[in-house]
Amino acid sequence: MEDAVPTTESSTKIVPINKDAVHHICSGQVILDLATAVKELVENSLDSGATLIEVKLTDHGRTCVSVSDNGSGIAEEEFEGVALKHHTSKLRSFLDLTDIRTFGFRGEALSSLSSLSELSMITRHRSRDYAYKLEFDRNGSLKAKKLCARDMGTTVYVKNLFKSLPVRYKEFQRNFKKEFTKAIQVLYGYCLVCTNIRITCSNTVSGKQSTPIVVTLGAASVRDNILSVFGKKALDGLIPVKQIPPDDSVLQEYGLSSNDAEGISSNIKWECYVSSCTHFMGRSSPDRQFLYVNSRPCDPVKVTRLIGHVYHKYNAKQYPFVFLNLILERNRTDVNVTPDKRTIFLIQESLILASLKSSLIQTWEKTLGSLTATKLDETLFSFKRSASPTSHVYPITKKQQIAPGKVEQNDLEQTDGLLSNITEVIINERNIPGFGQSTKSTILRMVVNLDSIRQAIRAQRAGKVTLEDIQDQKRTNKVRFRTKIAPNLGKDAEQELRKELSTDSFDKMEIVGQFNLGFIIARYKEDLFIVDQHASDEKYRFEKLQGATKLHTQQLIVPRRLNLSSLNETILITNQPTFIDNGFTFNINEQCEPGHRVELTGIPVSGNWQFGQEDIEELIFLISEGRSEDSLDCSNGIPRPSRVRQMLASRACRGAVMVGKALNGTEMRRLLLQMGQINNPWSCPHGRPTIRHLLCLSLLHH
Repeated sequence: MEDAVPTTESSTKIVPINKDAVHHICSGQVILDLATAVKELVENSLDSGATLIEVKLTDHGRTCVSVSDNGSGIAEEEFEGVALKHHTSKLRSFLDLTDIRTFGFRGEALSSLSSLSELSMITRHRSRDYAYKLEFDRNGSLKAKKLCARDMGTTVYVKNLFKSLPVRYKEFQRNFKKEFTKAIQVLYGYCLVCTNIRITCSNTVSGKQSTPIVVTLGAASVRDNILSVFGKKALDGLIPVKQIPPDDSVLQEYGLSSNDAEGISSNIKWECYVSSCTHFMGRSSPDRQFLYVNSRPCDPVKVTRLIGHVYHKYNAKQYPFVFLNLILERNRTDVNVTPDKRTIFLIQESLILASLKSSLIQTWEKTLGSLTATKLDETLFSFKRSASPTSHVYPITKKQQIAPGKVEQNDLEQTDGLLSNITEVIINERNIPGFGQSTKSTILRMVVNLDSIRQAIRAQRAGKVTLEDIQDQKRTNKVRFRTKIAPNLGKDAEQELRKELSTDSFDKMEIVGQFNLGFIIARYKEDLFIVDQHASDEKYRFEKLQGATKLHTQQLIVPRRLNLSSLNETILITNQPTFIDNGFTFNINEQCEPGHRVELTGIPVSGNWQFGQEDIEELIFLISEGRSEDSLDCSNGIPRPSRVRQMLASRACRGAVMVGKALNGTEMRRLLLQMGQINNPWSCPHGRPTIRHLLCLSLLHH
């Protein structure tokens, strides 16, 4: 086929576009990137009833993408139409969309791929003893067919993707690793939700051995799929979210009544798992949030935003792992919205959000103040090293209790005599070193193994305690910092630092030197600290930007009416100064009905960042939830939308002292003094620790 050339003649006459041109134009809208291509092929395999799907990429998808399955295969009489536009076996009339149960239904994927790449396939129908290799031209027409061998199922080959679109092809080749990562992220979504189906993905770089990327084992549960895809660590702190009816305050927030919530459990169901809100159990970015409607991966923006807002109420530094599969009546959803089918309209959206919010709040509230069995065991077994005279850790029997306080020899003998009957240990969380301070005493009961305590008591009773042990105990009593440096103990370390260090402490620290061109070693009294030079400077700049940045307001040519619930509208009107400080301006028309009184007249802009109604809704949410100044790092008390915080954090990061830079004494002193001038110097905007305790010098033997 000869290369086409652009039309040079000018025309004022309206004529229909050539069918080949229409096909080419629309194809680029259906297959946007590598991720979309992989998605469409995997969905075709799932719709064919496959239980084994193999995705193979060559050169990260630049050279070839192939998807092989053991599904039903394609019948010979369907070969001619398999890659033609709007040819499908899944839909017969528009009304079928109300009960569509397959991933695909438009008949666009293979047709679009044929236009954008070199498309071929090998397929064997379940009724045949042999397979066919099929090749298609740019219009999706079958141009070659020949017999070959393979098991039942289909393998589709997509070579030189976007070759027919020079600009997009060049962009794809330049950013292939980014496109590859995005495609794998999309594939993860199907790996998790598809139970009893084995999905594998591998990548082969030309001339090298194939590298496995992801493998599932065809497990029968979502939790087992999570284990296969992300490993055992992903299950740590993973909590199922049970559905509860929303309370009156949440219903009012979404403009609902108690009547609206009746029968919610029969109309709306879900399978949901989220990570614990405990610090360092979350992630630094929202890269592991997988949402579905009736097992179809989708991007419900309002649901994602709600989950983030609720989670940040308990953990403002991280993002949760989320698996949420909403099970809804199919006639209450509309999946025919966008070409990629990832935008879905829901009839009961407000009710779903209200129920989800109440359920998430209850789930994460339960995790606050709770101790895992592992932490409890560690605390008990390190009792001699970490317990202070005021710690309330004591065994309980049915009839007897040893009171807290100083334990004498007789008490130890009495305790050892009781140990055989002990079944529980009561711990007052507020007084356990390393677990922070609570506003109220929280009593927890857990069954533990007390063999370690028995051995320690018997050793002391046998006279094995030496004078050196007593001197060690005196040194230990001087220790103010007991938390180890560990990713899962970040919250405890911050609480210790808050308690023991004041703003003046940083001014009084002595600089020991710089370590590894990235850290400052400083001494304060009898303790050594390590300070991250980049993270500490970044946090100082971030808080200064938070207070000093004034977003420029761009006035709208035509004011835009905001459709808000009555409650949210009232919050906005009452807190207008907060919105003005963030660059939003409004007109309030009291003549209009509640919910339609506010017109947006100006929006904040800063560089390439633009903000809009989503940020307004987030501000309303922050105000209604009473988010504290401390949780938002607002030195001037102004709450900021998360996108504004991201923008400021990005600017602070670019201007901060980088790791690898050698610092002199004056520069190191400046960084320490800066930490004493900000509200929350313990971690950077991205959640990285800025300072940690290294060791207590009084524990060193001379």
